[in-house]
Amino acid sequence: MTATLTRPAWTPELEIEIIDKLIDQHAPHFPKTRLSTSRPLETQEEIDNFCRFRIGGAAHDLYIVQVCGKVIDQIPDPELQLFLSRQIGDDGAHAQFTRHRVWALSGHDPINKIKQEAQNHARFMGDLPTRNWLGFMAFELHYELHIVAQLILNSRTTKIIDPESSEFASKTILPDEAVHRLGVLAWWQSTYEQASPAQKADIAAQLLELDEEAQQRRNPYLKEYWQVIHQATGDEIEGLGAVYDAWRKEVLAYFLNIPIPNLPKLVSVSE
Repeated sequence: MTATLTRPAWTPELEIEIIDKLIDQHAPHFPKTRLSTSRPLETQEEIDNFCRFRIGGAAHDLYIVQVCGKVIDQIPDPELQLFLSRQIGDDGAHAQFTRHRVWALSGHDPINKIKQEAQNHARFMGDLPTRNWLGFMAFELHYELHIVAQLILNSRTTKIIDPESSEFASKTILPDEAVHRLGVLAWWQSTYEQASPAQKADIAAQLLELDEEAQQRRNPYLKEYWQVIHQATGDEIEGLGAVYDAWRKEVLAYFLNIPIPNLPKLVSVSE
């Protein structure tokens, strides 16, 4: 795994370019633009399903806040600490908005359900995010980078929406999350690019092992939550796993500066 890549800068535009390429290769039935046929929530069943979906999203964000809150005092890097302070604030605000939106739709404060689902993330992830700095990096990859293709495809094929949540997502969540992804990459490069070739090989091997462990830990949750999203929004999930797997390879290849064919065989989300 010594070959390197000549690559463009990582940007949201590059992400879309890669995702569209992967659609062509693995799931050509997915659209490359957002559907214009989505409609607002109508029935109580649709509201209930949507609330369950969004509680899961808030729990994801709360778990990020909890992990980053632990790590910010464990890794004595002021650049990382300043970045994490932004990430904590943003994801906390995202979770709080979702909490209050679900509260408005359902008539009940979902904080206890959000707490329970965040605890489930902590259960299946175990100590991996705080085991060492590479464990935290694997956590950031899975909770910020590896899910991007899935989120894009979900948004393009959604048939049922809550307009207020959609507006908050487009105006606030999407720009914030782009900042997070670029911040994760910048922190990674500040360390990885300074390493010697031998050190890079060792770091890459360790990160790949931890990333694989995280994928195995997350697989049951991801498959279950994709069904929750489908039930709530009517999005397309056939072929989603193949795009997810291919996107994860693209992310790892870019971060490690290793051509995809030189990566080891990776566990699939379908396993």
